[in-house]
Amino acid sequence: MKISNYPNQPHCFAFGGFDMQMLNVIKAVNKIGVNAVKMDVWSRERDFNILHVWNVTPYNYHVISWAKKSNIKIVATVLFPYSSFILWLKYYKNLFTKQMKIAKQIHNMVDKFVVLNESQSKMLIRYYNIDKNKIEIIPNIINENFYLAVNDSLAVKDLAFNNYVLCTGNISSRKNQLNLAKAVTELNLSLLLIGNILEGEEAYAKELQLLINKNKNIIWKTEIQEGSNELVNYYINCKIFALPSYEETQPISALEAICLNKPILLQNKEYAKQKYFNCAYLCKDGSVASIKEGLLKFLKDENTLLPNLHIEECRQESVAYKYKELYDSLLIEE
Repeated sequence: MKISNYPNQPHCFAFGGFDMQMLNVIKAVNKIGVNAVKMDVWSRERDFNILHVWNVTPYNYHVISWAKKSNIKIVATVLFPYSSFILWLKYYKNLFTKQMKIAKQIHNMVDKFVVLNESQSKMLIRYYNIDKNKIEIIPNIINENFYLAVNDSLAVKDLAFNNYVLCTGNISSRKNQLNLAKAVTELNLSLLLIGNILEGEEAYAKELQLLINKNKNIIWKTEIQEGSNELVNYYINCKIFALPSYEETQPISALEAICLNKPILLQNKEYAKQKYFNCAYLCKDGSVASIKEGLLKFLKDENTLLPNLHIEECRQESVAYKYKELYDSLLIEE
C-alpha cells in the first residue's frame, strides 16, 4: 500500500495549521508502517494505490478527476465552514451555478471523506448529500511533546513578565490578535503572541506592531518550531490561552493548550462547541469589550480545570491508526 498526498495549495504561498496537519499525518502513518509520500507532480510514475487530497476545491479538480479515471482510490480530508443562516443563503444562491456543479462532481468522485468532528460530518451530508458511510471523523494531531511536557522555566527566561496571556497562530484579521492585544492592554495584562504574518495580512500586522511598540507588556515572537520544547514551555507558563478568532475549524493551538490543561478563551462560535473545548471561556463576539469581559470572567474564576479525557484521541499514534484503518478499508473493497 502506498499513499500519495496532494496539498491544499503550494506551501510557498500559504502555510497554516491545515498544511501542518497534512505533514503531521504523513509522518504519523509512516511511523506505524504505512508508505505515505508527498506527490511529486513532475514524476511520471504512478505507483500508489490511494490519492489523499487535502481539501476539495476547483484547484485540485483535475487531479481528482485523473485519479478516478486511473482507478485510484481517493481520500479527501476536508475543511468545511459551520452551518449558519448566511451559509444557507450562499448555498441556495449558488445551487445551480457552474461552480456548485463542479463541486458536486468532485464530491461524487471521492471514495472517503475525513472531517474533524460530527458537525462537519452533518454539513457534508446536508449540503452535498454525501452518504454518511463515506465519512470518517478523525481529529487533528497534537505533537507528542505536549503530552510528555516537563516544565522548564529557562524556556521563558527572556520574557519580561509572568502570568501572561498566550496566543499562537498566523497573524491575520481572521484570528483577531489585534483586538486581543487591545483588550489585554486595557486590562493591564501581559500578552505573548507567537506566529508569522499570513500572506496578504501585512497591513493588519503593521497595525498590530504599532500597538506593540507602545506597550512593553506585549511580546511578539516568530519562527518558533512547531512542537518544540520552547513552544511547549511558553504554553506551560502562560496564565490562559486566548484565540478569539472569527472563524476556525479545529484550532490545533487550542488543542495544545487543552492537552496541557490550560484555560482557554475562544469566541462563541460553532468551532468552540467541540468536546475538546467544553471548558472554554467564551467571548460573545470579537470586539475588544467582549474579549475583556471573557478575560475578566476567567480572572475572577477560582475553578480548577479537570483534564479533558477526549484529548487522548489527538495523539499521533491514535490518529495514525485511524487513517491506516481507513486506507486498509478502501483496498479491501477492491
